[in-house]
Amino acid sequence: MVITKGCPRCEGDLAYVSDIGDAYYSCVQCGFVKYENAAATPRALHAVIPERPRPVAVTRDEVHRRRMHRRLSERQRGTSVA
Repeated sequence: MVITKGCPRCEGDLAYVSDIGDAYYSCVQCGFVKYENAAATPRALHAVIPERPRPVAVTRDEVHRRRMHRRLSERQRGTSVA
């Protein structure tokens, strides 16, 4: 999130930065740092965002099998293969 012209020092843009354990606004132009609500929310109570499952690595044989299956199904439907 960016707050335009929110820096008290240079009237620059403040960008929201979330590091490990800290969250703050930092000025893009001059580097001013503004800690927002540091005492209001303890670090242990921050919400944990679960990671999305990563795709599984596929072998070349599996890629070839999927491609051939897709081409066969396209031929059966009557569409052209590019």
